[in-house]
Amino acid sequence: MALAVDRTLRLPPTEHFPAGGRKTGIAIHHTVGGSAASTLEWWRNDRQMVGTAYLIDRDGTVHEVFDPAAWAWQFGLKWPNASKLAFEKRFIGIEIASEGALVESNGELYCFDRISPRTRKARSEALDFGSPYRGYRYFDRYEPSQIDALVLLIDELCDRFAIPRRVPGRFTEYYGPALSGFEGIIGHAMVRTDKSDPVPDAGLWERLVRECRLTVVDPELPAATVTAGVRPGGGAAAIGTMPSNGQGAAVRLDGADIEALFEANIHQIHVMNVAAGSMVKGLCMELERAGRNTYIRLRDAIPRGHAVEYDFVQGDRRLVGRIGRALGFEAVTDSRLEVRRG
Repeated sequence: MALAVDRTLRLPPTEHFPAGGRKTGIAIHHTVGGSAASTLEWWRNDRQMVGTAYLIDRDGTVHEVFDPAAWAWQFGLKWPNASKLAFEKRFIGIEIASEGALVESNGELYCFDRISPRTRKARSEALDFGSPYRGYRYFDRYEPSQIDALVLLIDELCDRFAIPRRVPGRFTEYYGPALSGFEGIIGHAMVRTDKSDPVPDAGLWERLVRECRLTVVDPELPAATVTAGVRPGGGAAAIGTMPSNGQGAAVRLDGADIEALFEANIHQIHVMNVAAGSMVKGLCMELERAGRNTYIRLRDAIPRGHAVEYDFVQGDRRLVGRIGRALGFEAVTDSRLEVRRG
C-alpha cells in the first residue's frame, strides 16, 4: 500500500524552525485531543514553536504540517540546553490523534481527566494495560487505519532520510538521557517520565518491529555489544571472530567472544516475557556448564513474547533439545526455542 500524504493543513513558517541538520530519529506521540485540525489550531495559537511534522488523523489520514527536514519543539525535555537542542533537531515527530490516557470513575471511563457526560469513553474503544502505567490503566485505543498509516509513514521516512531502523527494546520504559545520542525510532514516554505516549500497546511496537524491519536494541549496553548482537533486518551479526568449521558451527570461542555472546544473548532475553526469558537464560547457563561448553546465539526474540530464534555456535548440538525438554520448553527445534505460556 502506498503512503498518501495530505498537505492542506500547514503550520505557518513562524511556528516552526527551518531545516536544522541531518535527521537520525523518529519520535511517536499522541495528541490528547480531538482531530488533527484541532491540534494544528492549538499549535497555531500557542506561539511556543511547538509541533511535529506529521499528524495522523482518526481516519488514518497523514497530514504533513511542515517539511520534515525542519523542526519544532516536541519533547519538552529538562536536559542541558545543548543536548536538548541537538536532540530536538534530529528527530522527526509524528502525532497520532487520540484522547490519550483515560480515568475510571464508578465503572465508567473518561478522557482529559474530566468526569463529565461529554468526556465519557466507551470501554470498547479503550486499551486496558492491566495495571497502572504512568498513573493510568486505560487508554484511547488507536484506530487500525492510524496504525496502518504509522507503519507506512515510518517505513517511508526511514528510507527517505536514511534513519537507522532501530528501536529500544523496553518499549514502555524510561531511558531519559541514555537516549541522547540514540538514532532510530522512539516513543515520547522513553524520554519523559510524565508522558505515556504512544499508548503502552506491545502489539503496536511488535508490528512496527516486524513491518518496518526494526532491530530491537538496548541503548544502555555498550555500542559494540549491540552491534555484535543484532543487525538490521533482525538477523544475528557475527560476534567477535568466529570462523565456520564448515558444519554450521564455529571453532572454539575465546574469552572475548564468550563475553560478547553473553551480552548479546542477555539483550535478547530482556526483550522477551520475563518468565520466558528466565527459562531461556537457564537453558543457556546449563549448556555452558563446565564440561559441556555448548553455546547458542539468540536472535529475533518476540518482544514480550515466549519464543526466540537461535543459531548454534559451538559444542554438542543435541544438548539444546535434551536440556530444553528437560526444563519444560514447549518446543525446541534446530533454530527456535518456545516456552510454554502460563
